[in-house]
Amino acid sequence: MPLWRIYHEETVFTDAQKSSLAKTITKLYNDIGLPPFYTNVIFIPVSASSIYTGGEPATKFVRFVIEQIARTFKNDAVKKTWLDRIDVALAPHVKDRGDLTWEYHMVETERPLWRVDGIVPPEIGTLAEKRWRRENRASPYGAEENVRSKL
Repeated sequence: MPLWRIYHEETVFTDAQKSSLAKTITKLYNDIGLPPFYTNVIFIPVSASSIYTGGEPATKFVRFVIEQIARTFKNDAVKKTWLDRIDVALAPHVKDRGDLTWEYHMVETERPLWRVDGIVPPEIGTLAEKRWRRENRASPYGAEENVRSKL
């Protein structure tokens, strides 16, 4: 479950820009095999008088706070590759605009601390996880589905 909280001044993104950015973020995770419904993007508008960087007003600033649970990084090389992919994906939405400053950080939560609709998510690569992806929703599964498929 990736959870992206995007703090921004109220006028920075239109509804269409928010939708496009949310789809871009969802695609990042869908491309690596996560069901689309795992990805949550929450835009948090903040009044222009409430954003400060270094003690100074920062009205054209966007802050991404990213939590990841469904997948974690095995090593620093994988972390760098993933962050590079994020940079490329975000560029058209923030960097390439030329009028924004932006920053993000990511935290990883231990998988055992995660539930979807009260259900423990299936293990990575299992038949149950593949079904969740296909159906794009959480649903109960049995132990026989929570084993890695050989297909």
